Amino acid sequence: MAGSVDKLLRTAQTQAKSGAFREAEATYRELLARFPANKRAQAGLAELAAIVANSVGREPPRQLIGQLFALKRAGRDRDMVALAIKARAQFPRSLALLEIHANGLSALNDRAGAAKLYRELTALNPMNPDYFGNLGNELMLLGKYDEAEDAYERILALQPTNPVALNNLGNVKNRLEFNKESLEYYEAAVKAAPNYIEARLNLVETLLSSGEAEKAGQQVDEILKLDPGNLYAQTKAAIVKARQGDKEASLEQIEAVLAIEPHFGPALKVKVGNHTFVKDDPFFDVMDVALQDPTIVGKDRANIEFTLGRARNDLDEPEAAFAHFARGNAIRKELVQYHISQDEKLFAEIKAGFAEPRPALPAETGQGPDPIFILGMPRSGTTLVEQIVTAHPMVAPGGELTDLGTGLRRFDWADPNGLEKIGPDLRASYRETLKSLAGEKPYVTDKMPLNFRFIGVIKAFFPDAKIINLHRDPRAVLWSIYHHNFASDGNAYAHDLDDLVDYWYLYKDMMAHWNALYPGQIFDLKYEALTENPETVIRSLIDYLGLPWDEACLRPQDNKRVAKTASREQVKKPIYKGSSNAWQKYRPFVEKAFSRLDVWTDA
Repeated sequence: MAGSVDKLLRTAQTQAKSGAFREAEATYRELLARFPANKRAQAGLAELAAIVANSVGREPPRQLIGQLFALKRAGRDRDMVALAIKARAQFPRSLALLEIHANGLSALNDRAGAAKLYRELTALNPMNPDYFGNLGNELMLLGKYDEAEDAYERILALQPTNPVALNNLGNVKNRLEFNKESLEYYEAAVKAAPNYIEARLNLVETLLSSGEAEKAGQQVDEILKLDPGNLYAQTKAAIVKARQGDKEASLEQIEAVLAIEPHFGPALKVKVGNHTFVKDDPFFDVMDVALQDPTIVGKDRANIEFTLGRARNDLDEPEAAFAHFARGNAIRKELVQYHISQDEKLFAEIKAGFAEPRPALPAETGQGPDPIFILGMPRSGTTLVEQIVTAHPMVAPGGELTDLGTGLRRFDWADPNGLEKIGPDLRASYRETLKSLAGEKPYVTDKMPLNFRFIGVIKAFFPDAKIINLHRDPRAVLWSIYHHNFASDGNAYAHDLDDLVDYWYLYKDMMAHWNALYPGQIFDLKYEALTENPETVIRSLIDYLGLPWDEACLRPQDNKRVAKTASREQVKKPIYKGSSNAWQKYRPFVEKAFSRLDVWTDA
């Protein structure tokens, strides 16, 4: 044992002497993970930190650093970067100049360039949490959430209760629609720093999106104790009041915020969303003026554009409505930094990894409730079908479960033994989620639409699983996605008509692949057929599920469960025809993109 310790210590010392600081740090940390009390390893790690901090390279004179900061203070970031580049040629090993250069590129919105330099800084000084934080922030803005997560986790390895890193990890999970995980990180950030208002606001938002209005209200109260004039918290207080049924008090609160700051984006979003627009409504002019304010940016601006688009749509003004939807989507696409090649790569990897069915995992012991998967493109009718199925007394509603997406986010699709490595734990965790939702019922629905990507995994986990795939006129589906303002960034392809058409074909190709691998095992439900002949289709569906017939399935509008997705208002109505034609009044604006779609004949 002593020989093993000595060998690792010698290895770390040799690495440090050769300048391989990251490798030396990793060796010391490996040793400390096994022997936490080892004094020589602790001393070696501390010495390494000092070496990295003090002897990476010769630094420039203070006068030059002062000149660079003067340019920064004057707002001359481009000039600062130019001078930093020249100075780095003279002082190539200067950490200070490298950091100034990175900060300048960040200020100029060169996210990729800044990330590259921050990555260099983390390699040169892996003991500095700020470098990892800045790297993570740039990666977030580039939409590289997995890499950002790695950067923030490196901070926690150095400082386990760093509240900013915890908050940022919550942001990563939030972007990926992992509400449970984001909630845990935000709560940890608040516990680590109770006065950290940004983390509390993020916690409020996540609680609201999880339907926890009372808990969100408690957090808002805490923020307002810390900062009574915080307009974000005051706006959240209004939202909480609305969720609790006091719409009048909510609107009074919003008016109070707007009296202080007339163009405050979050409050305007709430006001617009609660305003009943009429033809030639003067409030349109008020909002047009507000949108000229350059301080209304990002999601706040996008939210207002989408809301105004819906208002124009309801007033049958498609040209004006489309202009709002287009602007809102353009903003959101810029925010998520999405390119269709990201999904093309993922889909190709999944298909290659499942060129043929993978063996089923060993059978579980004491199984519990079984899942019923309802999947397909978003806005294709999955919520309605869940209402139908969960009207049956043997089926509990699960809604859109994120478990599979979370567990497979970093899965190596090329690894032939990958499922054997992660499968048992992921399946067991998923089964626990089902148990928490089932009550005494033997089945639970999972209507996460994008689970269509994971049918191969589903069949390996649950060989007898029932899978319902929704088909619908793609023009209706894609238009419904495009003009819907999704709360999260999970549907990043949604913000460009050409991306939507490309994604539709990725979906179609993927489903053809799964149907070839698992013939006759997926129930293909045509939405238009459901609305034309509901009883025939529903009886066929219930028969496929192996459930005894129940008349309640014909009356999904009477199902008392609360749908939480964007289709919640529609499913309160009896099944009706015609919703697939809503896109047609926008034909002049979408026909160029939609001309690439196949002729729709499934009815």
